[in-house]
Amino acid sequence: MNEFFDTSVRTSDVAETQAWLQAQYGHVDVQADRGTFAEHAVGDAAFSMRRLTWRCRAEVIYEADRFYFATSTPGYAWTVGPETGEYSVEPGLVQPGHELIGRPDDTDLHLIAFDSGWLTETARAVYGDDDLSVRFAGTGPVSRRLRDYWLATVRWSFTQVPLMSEPLVRAHVRRTLATATLEAFPLAGDPRERRASAIEQASIYASATSWIDDHASLPVTVDDVARAVGASVAGLRRAFAANGQLASTPEDHLAAARLSAAHSDLVGADPTSVTLRDVVARWGFTDTAAFVEAYRSAYRVDPRRTLER
Repeated sequence: MNEFFDTSVRTSDVAETQAWLQAQYGHVDVQADRGTFAEHAVGDAAFSMRRLTWRCRAEVIYEADRFYFATSTPGYAWTVGPETGEYSVEPGLVQPGHELIGRPDDTDLHLIAFDSGWLTETARAVYGDDDLSVRFAGTGPVSRRLRDYWLATVRWSFTQVPLMSEPLVRAHVRRTLATATLEAFPLAGDPRERRASAIEQASIYASATSWIDDHASLPVTVDDVARAVGASVAGLRRAFAANGQLASTPEDHLAAARLSAAHSDLVGADPTSVTLRDVVARWGFTDTAAFVEAYRSAYRVDPRRTLER
């Protein structure tokens, strides 16, 4: 899922535009003698973010092989089965196996796509339901408030495009978009039950991260964390999988908390009386080389330089 792509195309040649679109999206009929088309796509195997600029009129017929969620400036009418709409009026979705007929006319389209398997795994983690099968009961958001929330999340996500080659940034954007999408669009099933499960897991996660941060200096284990927050170890792991965007396991969060504390010690230490090995041992890192590597990854500098400043 981590193989990143960043592709762009821009052309004013109608035949070239049609050839590109047909290769990417299936049947396309560009209904113009002249015009400009551009697409910029970033993402990986799990998801992608695409901006398509149409300075022409066209008809697109596309059978979706993944989940697509779209919004646009005025000028993108669509049909999916018996449903019709305009993406500038209301964001919409296309599910795997459904056919979209789109009619862009001098418009900009923002498109979020999720691999169906990855979105299903994410939804199961978020809602604590290992049997959840992701299907949506409609083509638009469930409310105006959640529509605005989703649109704001999409706008923020596109500001992160210059940083998307960084795996941690991409993972954060991908998870944030997925969570907003699962909340904003009408998943089939009982939304009250899903909401209750999501709230419970978020509460476990918040309590666990706070407890870990307060006890990182002690020789605590995942079992200790689970007991402290009143959850099973499996429930604790599920809560982190659902909510931990940068640390998806309690072990990762504990390691990050200890690394942060070690960093604070290094910044404040007297290098004439404290060694790197002292700090490494104090915070429970048994392998100095592994600590150095983790520190460099997090702080972009060797920990010895931090100590000796």
